[in-house]
Amino acid sequence: MLTSSIFLPSDCTAQALADFEKLLIEGGAVNPQGLTERIRKASRLLFLRASDDQLVGVGALKHPRAAYRNRVFADARATVLANEYSVELGWVVVTKSRQGRRLSTRIVGELLPFVKNENIFATTRADERVMSFASDYGFEINGKPYPSGHGYDLVLYLRNAARFREVQ
Repeated sequence: MLTSSIFLPSDCTAQALADFEKLLIEGGAVNPQGLTERIRKASRLLFLRASDDQLVGVGALKHPRAAYRNRVFADARATVLANEYSVELGWVVVTKSRQGRRLSTRIVGELLPFVKNENIFATTRADERVMSFASDYGFEINGKPYPSGHGYDLVLYLRNAARFREVQ
């Protein structure tokens, strides 16, 4: 059985934050430089643990700096302005031994209620498996795939709060 816990970073123990960071780095899709500080600045952190208390998945809601948002939206050649999307869904990582069980879908589904009335963006690898559940949560691809700088392309996904409410 898996248990999810969602915290403000300020409510997390030092060990929990270290475990979160370790799993992110093991997932390989994050720049470790400045990561500790970026984790502490997130608005929500989700920890998915197995019954033996082992961390098997993480996810976060973030309010990244305008410069980062502007760069992402420009690189993706987005058709909307970056300042319309201040919340980023990110750092969704599941341990390799637990992948393929739709745990990423669970993580996303448990984080989104915290920002249900806000426009949200997310980036992920340009891979059919990744974000396959995106449309279930109202995310749509915007712009074009762009180089990550790490040997793979990224895709920008947007969820417009007003449009998502209309289709529910």
